[in-house]
Amino acid sequence: MDKQLNFAPCGYLTLNDSGFIVEINETMLRLLGYSLHELEGQHIHQILPSASRSFYQLYFFPMIRLQNKVEEMFFTFMTKDGQNISVLLNALRNEREGEVFNDCACLPMKNRFEYEQSILAAKRETESRNLMKRKQIAELDDLRRELEFKQNELLTLNKTLMDLAITDGLTGLSNRRFLQDRLSSYFTDLDKRSIQLAFLLIDIDFFKNINDTFGHLTGDNVLRKLALLLKEESGKEDVAARYGGEEFAFILPHCSKTEALRIAERIRFRVEHADWNTYNITISIGIAVKLPGDTEISLQSRADQALYSSKNNGRNQISFGRQE
Repeated sequence: MDKQLNFAPCGYLTLNDSGFIVEINETMLRLLGYSLHELEGQHIHQILPSASRSFYQLYFFPMIRLQNKVEEMFFTFMTKDGQNISVLLNALRNEREGEVFNDCACLPMKNRFEYEQSILAAKRETESRNLMKRKQIAELDDLRRELEFKQNELLTLNKTLMDLAITDGLTGLSNRRFLQDRLSSYFTDLDKRSIQLAFLLIDIDFFKNINDTFGHLTGDNVLRKLALLLKEESGKEDVAARYGGEEFAFILPHCSKTEALRIAERIRFRVEHADWNTYNITISIGIAVKLPGDTEISLQSRADQALYSSKNNGRNQISFGRQE
């Protein structure tokens, strides 16, 4: 980063699409009370209060992906000592050397309330001197209503886009992208790293035979019916997702090895004894429980190995990952 940008009169930071801080200038570091080595390479959640984390996931990130820019968005960061700082944020989505980056400029709004009060006072004074006062007030009200309408439209569109971005179209479960983001949070979010966690991989036994024998429409109905069963087994914080093809996955926070086995067995039993019309459906399940030193990749890898053990040992059974 060149010296002029590093000491610019506004904060500057660059994020990758996973939310990690690639660059941050000295102005932003001083504003937040951090040093460079404390933030560079860290996830943006480290400098966001809880409400801003949700705002970042639901509005900022979908908007910049959709429009390639964000203009004049009010945003709140959290300093190292826990203080909230409001900024006016502008961002551009750029590609450099084959990678996509989200460049953000942040202008602190410490005197925002005083500025707004001054603007309102000037506006009232101008309107009081205007011979067309009544007409102008009506026009301003129309503009305000139109702005509120468009803002509501944008919020609705953002929610729709977010739902589409995180939902599997066939089954209505979460898709793999959402699953990966949620799983990653249990390894990157300081508030979640210590949470006990179980991860299940579920595969429909001999699913290809169903498609070959009864057709793909029947296969799709099987996937939808299994998805409904998994939804019924999902707790408030659990994530049930379609992992790919006939594979499904379950994230079970606050879940021990014993509890994970109990849940998996209940799901396996329900599937085996459900009414599938003229064909029988069973599933194989692999379980991995978060261990010290685990990453999201190693956790999934152990669950995958456990799933293959279930399939290789006869299917319609449950296996645990190695070291568990």
